[in-house]
Amino acid sequence: MIEQANCRHEYVKIFQRKLKGLERRLLSTRAYLPTGFKQADFGHLGEGSFCFCTKCRTRLYPKRTQQERLAARAALAASQALDKQNAELQSQVDEAGGTSEIHVEELVLESPDFGDVVQEGVVLGGEEDSFEFNEDEG
Repeated sequence: MIEQANCRHEYVKIFQRKLKGLERRLLSTRAYLPTGFKQADFGHLGEGSFCFCTKCRTRLYPKRTQQERLAARAALAASQALDKQNAELQSQVDEAGGTSEIHVEELVLESPDFGDVVQEGVVLGGEEDSFEFNEDEG
């Protein structure tokens, strides 16, 4: 704790989302912040970017207020409670003998054999005339 109070946050790591290949990745860049560097100087960083001090690991950008921290904790607690409730409901359904699995019969595709096409003929474009295959012309 004493180290954090004396830290001047000179050396930082900046994490930004950048396009690399076909996907966006979070890439880190090391930087040196001179004395007098202000929060407004982080204006070039976009949404989803972060900046941390390498020495004391303090989050420098984006600064979070106490209200935002409390809201994040409340949202995390609510999501964990919802997950726990869903797990309890699932266990009750399993105990009651109900099953959450759905069985679906799969359609088996069969391709027509060449012999079937030759015997029955082929209808082209909805015409009544059928094309017949002659082995002599082949």
